[in-house]
Amino acid sequence: MAAALKHVDPKRVALVFTVLVSDLLFTGLIFGWAPLLLMLQEEQQYAELCDDTVPCVEQENRLNLIFAAASVAANIGALPFGVFLDYCGPKVAILLAAAMEISGLVLMALADSQSFDVFVPAYVLLAFGGSLTMMSSFPSSFLIMEHQTAILAAISCLFDGSSVVFLVLYSLRSTFGFARRELFLGLSFLSIFLFLGLSFLSIFVFLALLVLWHLNENALSEDDEREGENTPLLPVMDHIESGEYKTLVAMELRKSEEDLKLVDQPLRKQVFTFQYSYVLVFAVVQVLRANMYIGTTNKLLENYGDKQHDFLFTKIFSLVLPLGFLFVPGIDYAVEHTGLPASLLITNCLGVAYNLLALIPSLVVQCAAFFLFTGFRAFLYAVSSAFAAKTFGLSNLGTLVGLIFSVSSVVSLLEYPAVFVSNAYFNGDLTFVNSIGLVLCALLFPYTAWYRRKEAARSMRLGALTRTSESEAIPLSVGAAPYLRSPCRKSPARLSVAPASGDSAI
Repeated sequence: MAAALKHVDPKRVALVFTVLVSDLLFTGLIFGWAPLLLMLQEEQQYAELCDDTVPCVEQENRLNLIFAAASVAANIGALPFGVFLDYCGPKVAILLAAAMEISGLVLMALADSQSFDVFVPAYVLLAFGGSLTMMSSFPSSFLIMEHQTAILAAISCLFDGSSVVFLVLYSLRSTFGFARRELFLGLSFLSIFLFLGLSFLSIFVFLALLVLWHLNENALSEDDEREGENTPLLPVMDHIESGEYKTLVAMELRKSEEDLKLVDQPLRKQVFTFQYSYVLVFAVVQVLRANMYIGTTNKLLENYGDKQHDFLFTKIFSLVLPLGFLFVPGIDYAVEHTGLPASLLITNCLGVAYNLLALIPSLVVQCAAFFLFTGFRAFLYAVSSAFAAKTFGLSNLGTLVGLIFSVSSVVSLLEYPAVFVSNAYFNGDLTFVNSIGLVLCALLFPYTAWYRRKEAARSMRLGALTRTSESEAIPLSVGAAPYLRSPCRKSPARLSVAPASGDSAI
């Protein structure tokens, strides 16, 4: 990979690197709630709601409201933020994300339940900022096309990894005695020197993102000027004079090509394609299964005897879950060398594997289930993002991915009635819930096979159109090809008419 990056513009590499740093720090920050909750409880936040004993139910409910409001906000924000990204572009989007994230961090530092109770709006701002930061990360994958899948996989995995930030802050507080205000604002000299302070670090990272996005936008403009015309971010049909299509055959070929073309088409056309319907259903089912597993793992391990081990295996699960980045090379290889259909099958196989192990009442076996689930979740989010990027292109990527996330979050509310049924009718035994998840996953195998057949048929039709156009000497747009090029590279159409000299090289 390092050898390949030698031929990439350094400012693009710098942008991708900074994007990944911002993802690690901010995108899933709110989901590191457990250590932050401990911090707030130690500070006796909302203890004034209790009559005698602390903690009390009223205090717990008020603290849980902070996380509940933020998690709902993160899910609701996915679609509007995706639309905003497509309309305004990543530079404006990251500016808004920075404003929300930094404001949230400052408010979290200053908040106090008695004198300045802004915990809920502060955490909601962190949720919104993290969601928009992640959405704004996706376009960066188009700058280094050779590693697009790896970048998308890293973005998805670092979302989970960012949940450890509050754990780091809690460890610093426990070890060095830093106050929450010092940790969030960076007022302590030692905190600034060693750890920069979360608020100051966030300002630095977001400023770097703004500058690098601006530089890469300028690079796109410079490439356009050198080519003498405006280059689209992805291969789309170049303007073709109507005089080239004098015959009925040519017009029919062009119409057939437009019917098959998916990249950078109008949003309405993309949303109503079979391909988008497939990935939407696939993601919704799998995200529901993933959230059910995360939401019931503590209870499952307790049923299997984890309490006797002082909840050791619950702690192991919390440590294993952010390790999805270990699967990034495998995800990259699967998508780039075996293709999207095979990658989707691998995702499904991992889903079946962890689900089967979850049905075995052994705590040692559950450690293997943790690792397989971490791989499944990494594959799920990375392959879903890669599917949208490679199939539909950049122009509507934010909206398409945001819609997937939003619909998935709504359907995931079914987790609550599933757990209710388990408690009400099976005395807390999760075998029924896990069996339902296993059946849902198994049903996706024939569904994926159906997608594979339809996609193969579409590819064959495109190939037939290309051969027909060549035999009739009719130039068809290369934009029908689903492959996505780098934003700063010439399109294949321009390369085909470029002079056979060194200037035509990419």
